[in-house]
Amino acid sequence: MKLVVVLGSSRKDSQSKKVAEAVIKGAKEKGAEVVIYEENNMKVRGCVGCGSCKKNNTDCVIDDDMRSYFKDLHQCDALLLTAPNYYSQVAGHMITFMNRHYCLMTSDHASRLKPGIKLVGIFAQGAPLGIEQYLRNYDWYLKTFANYGMEIVDTLVIGGNSDLSPEGEVMKKGYELGKSLC
Repeated sequence: MKLVVVLGSSRKDSQSKKVAEAVIKGAKEKGAEVVIYEENNMKVRGCVGCGSCKKNNTDCVIDDDMRSYFKDLHQCDALLLTAPNYYSQVAGHMITFMNRHYCLMTSDHASRLKPGIKLVGIFAQGAPLGIEQYLRNYDWYLKTFANYGMEIVDTLVIGGNSDLSPEGEVMKKGYELGKSLC
């Protein structure tokens, strides 16, 4: 089993990274191969709308760090995405990252990915848990990936009041989630 992880926070020791590490730990204990991309350290340009991907049914022609990511994505069994919430929405750089997946749909709107890739989202917000608008935004983000045939397994939300100790609920849930991906 291959798990691709995209850490979307620009903070080195972000809350979402801590929870992602719990997921990774659980997955590795079950024998998963894990490939990690830190979006903040990647060179990712925005989609330029050239249409080459649709014309040729191929990955994006832009020569940046998305090329190696796409190669791993085509081979993976699960994808873990993390993103911070900036101003009540998924951070802009992670929306740019999401937009680059446009190339994974053929001109007749069929996914170029293998079906059934498991998808997990981890979102961190400064506000306490339970803000409905934030939850709708996270759902929208993950459903964009689900349009490529991925199966949303779970969404973990970290509020400003979440317990990130090893005994904390979200950390335990992340670890168990990682094990269940295999």
